Amino acid sequence: MLASLKNDSLQQEQLIDFGYYFHLIKKRWVSISLFSLLCTVIAALIALSITPMYRATATLLIESSQQRAISIEEVVGIDTSAKEYYLTQFEILKSNQVAQRVIEKLELNQVEEFNPSLTVTEPGFIDNIINELLSHPLIEAHFSEDTSNDIDFLDKQEAINRIVLKTFKSRLTISPIRKTQLVNISFESQDPKLAAKIANAVGLAFIENNLESKLVATEQATGWINQRLSELKQNLNNSEQTLLQFLQQQKLIDNSGIEALTSSELSSLTTRIAEATDKRIEAQALYNALNNNKGSSSIGANSLISNHPQIRDIRLAESNAEKEVSELSKRYGPKHDKMIQANAQLQSIQSRIKVLTAKLVSGIKKELASAKEQERVLKNELLSKKGEFQALSVVKSEYDALKREVNSNAKLYDLFLTRQKETSATSDFSAANARFSDYALVPEFPSKPNRKLIVVLAFIASASFAVVLVICLDAFNNTITSARDFENKLGLLPTGTIPVIKDKKYKKSPIDANVFNNNKFTLFQESIDSIRTSLYLILPKSERKLLAISSSVPGEGKTTTAISLAHSFSQLEKVLIIDCDLRKPSVGERFGLPHSHPGLSNILLMNTPLEECITPVNNSNLDVLSAGMFTPNPQELLSSAAFEQLIVDLTNKYDRIILDTPPILPVKDAFIVGKLTQGILLVVKVNSTSKSVYKHTMTLFTKHQITIDGVVLNRVLPPKKGTHTYSEYSQYAHANKG
Repeated sequence: MLASLKNDSLQQEQLIDFGYYFHLIKKRWVSISLFSLLCTVIAALIALSITPMYRATATLLIESSQQRAISIEEVVGIDTSAKEYYLTQFEILKSNQVAQRVIEKLELNQVEEFNPSLTVTEPGFIDNIINELLSHPLIEAHFSEDTSNDIDFLDKQEAINRIVLKTFKSRLTISPIRKTQLVNISFESQDPKLAAKIANAVGLAFIENNLESKLVATEQATGWINQRLSELKQNLNNSEQTLLQFLQQQKLIDNSGIEALTSSELSSLTTRIAEATDKRIEAQALYNALNNNKGSSSIGANSLISNHPQIRDIRLAESNAEKEVSELSKRYGPKHDKMIQANAQLQSIQSRIKVLTAKLVSGIKKELASAKEQERVLKNELLSKKGEFQALSVVKSEYDALKREVNSNAKLYDLFLTRQKETSATSDFSAANARFSDYALVPEFPSKPNRKLIVVLAFIASASFAVVLVICLDAFNNTITSARDFENKLGLLPTGTIPVIKDKKYKKSPIDANVFNNNKFTLFQESIDSIRTSLYLILPKSERKLLAISSSVPGEGKTTTAISLAHSFSQLEKVLIIDCDLRKPSVGERFGLPHSHPGLSNILLMNTPLEECITPVNNSNLDVLSAGMFTPNPQELLSSAAFEQLIVDLTNKYDRIILDTPPILPVKDAFIVGKLTQGILLVVKVNSTSKSVYKHTMTLFTKHQITIDGVVLNRVLPPKKGTHTYSEYSQYAHANKG
């Protein structure tokens, strides 16, 4: 059964038992309610003591593009197209400069709400003593000569100004409206009229600050432009004077003389050289043709010679002479006079052609030499003029540089002169970059404190805190507090619970056997009977007559449980209770037996008869075998064959034998007895035994292979009247499960 319980516990470890926490909260609901009520009352008192604050809001429209008097670019300004423009304006609204302007305009440093030094407080006893001491003539004279008072006063005034500014900014809220050019200016004050007045004043101060910054920027720009304008004027005059001096020095009116002189001379020389070259080439060609062609036929074939007038005439005469010779040769013989005369005339003409050709060649040769000389002279002239041309280029370059300087200074001067005139024309016009969309109205109701919300939140927060605190305390509590707590923390159902007995008689003394004869402890008796019923189901009579009872540590109530179960079993059968705690025996004392009464150790060591050691309890089927005399070796005694044989003999005489054993963790006596009884019933004291101690005990049970017959929770708080808690039915659930 214990193995099945462990398997069930492993399956339930991962689940959160909400029912357990509900039961835990329900159990502590009075404490939670009282704590929540106390916190709520305190919160309500605090809320009532808070001075109400009124919130007024003005809406300002920030222009994206500003108006201009004329269509010119502003001298100084902000790029309104940039995405950071509106963020910049919002930060300016929050700036100290705007805040200080409002403080000075409305004289807020004289308002008690912003200046705590104005608050009048009655001087205390100590303050009166200090004032009396300071009023003493010697002390007053000493301090009157101290010049540091003025410095202290200035420092104090500066500190007050800082406090006023800090208070002002803490009440001011700038909240832009998304996807619009609107921004809300909110201010909180104890005075609703003052709140509205300040909200509007902040917007006006922002607009005025922007206008003033523009005027200051315009004035600064105008002064700078005027200063630069005079400098540029002087630079222009200097450059013009330098150019004029250069023209006078070079004896020029402007650069047109230089350009005309240079271009005309170059053009003339170039043209003349080209003509001379052409003439020389033509003469050279003609001369070469005449030298290469000496005959008259070849000379006539040359177009340059044949076109000459003299050559053309003599060629005609030669042609006529040849024609005449040809005609005469048809009629006359070669020796005829006419033939001789015609041939002589033809030879004369040909001789003249040779002479003329020679003269012509000589003339062309002279003409060629003249053309070459003329070409050479012109080229030398061009080379000689090269230096003069270079000097003229230097003059022109210098002139161009001076002219460019004059032009650039003139353009820059004209630009600044235009800007100066535009700035002067618009200096008396300033367009505001913002305007009010809605002015702040006087609020009718305070914005804070929201007393209802404070009270509700305080109640919810305190109740939640109390619930969490209860759960945390339970989670950090390593001890077992109830049957449900035992199941939640260890995953097991206890065999039963024993309620705590609240009686003066048992406040300082242990519970004795008389508790079963007192009707005052009916609940206690019923709990023991319920445990007995569960044990009947777990330990059938035919199989087990022995029941060993122990606990993890001393003081958990194992002896009380043992004698109580012995009384309960004796109502149905013959029962013997044996005190096996030979180290600290207490069973005999609970039944009123003296310490010297013989018991278990007397039987095992001295062979004392059973009749002398076993004591019957009056009016019951219960007998008691106490521990007897003290023994130095209880483990050897309990593990002896004599003890085992004694138990076997006693099982033949009794229906049930209950053995009270020592605690498990200090000594191992209980495991020796548990081997014999085949199991141990473990007693756990609530709010005392920790979970770690219990788990360590379970580990020892597993190590020594001892079966746990069940777990009994001792000193459990009894349930309230009219309620049914889990502890009342746990034993039945456990019994049914078993």
